[in-house]
Amino acid sequence: MLPNPLPELPNAHKPWAKTVARIVICFTIVALIVLAFVLDAYHTLHIPEVVGLFLLFLTIVPPNLAILYPWLLGTKHISPHTTGAKSTAR
Repeated sequence: MLPNPLPELPNAHKPWAKTVARIVICFTIVALIVLAFVLDAYHTLHIPEVVGLFLLFLTIVPPNLAILYPWLLGTKHISPHTTGAKSTAR
């Protein structure tokens, strides 16, 4: 039997996982927008801060999107040489 073609994230099958993922994505986007406005109000929003905000976005949002939409992860590469039979050569 072939393994599941879609990789699974930890706790992605729990009933509350999609709700938590939606909340985390919304909170992250709102928090990053507020942080950008605050940094702009204090005149400290420069290129390094923008890059930091973007990297923070990339750290949090894609794993949660993968919980909401599991097909975004893609499929695992299944080698044609792995048939499940064990080799007798040692």
